[in-house]
Amino acid sequence: MFLAAIALPASALLQAAPAAAQETRKSAETKLDGEFAASDTNHDGFLSQAEVLARMSNMKVSGGKKLDPAQAKKIAALFMARADTNKDGKVSEAESQALMANVFGKYDLNHDGRVDGQEAAAARAAAKAQATSGPPKGR
Repeated sequence: MFLAAIALPASALLQAAPAAAQETRKSAETKLDGEFAASDTNHDGFLSQAEVLARMSNMKVSGGKKLDPAQAKKIAALFMARADTNKDGKVSEAESQALMANVFGKYDLNHDGRVDGQEAAAARAAAKAQATSGPPKGR
């Protein structure tokens, strides 16, 4: 799910891309538009916490299983915290697109408008290193 990919720092835009695969900014925007529309079940142009949680709860992970309820709740909360920049309790399509652009920019290391397999692998490795290192000592 594309919403999860932009919510999590440990997720790259390409989950397990071969080195030759790539995601363009335009293809990422198109995927996000589709995810936003599918998630906006009341068609009000915004994503509520409940809509995001419902979408995450139905997300399939490896083996075709649904995401664990605790994980779904954590990912939904993380998405809302990062995307809801005006803190009104809902995410507009513009807020969602701004988050995607920010994440895409971090993964597009050579700034060519594409995230290739090597850039995605580098982003995953950096996120994994950050996740395993934990918070700085003494804090």
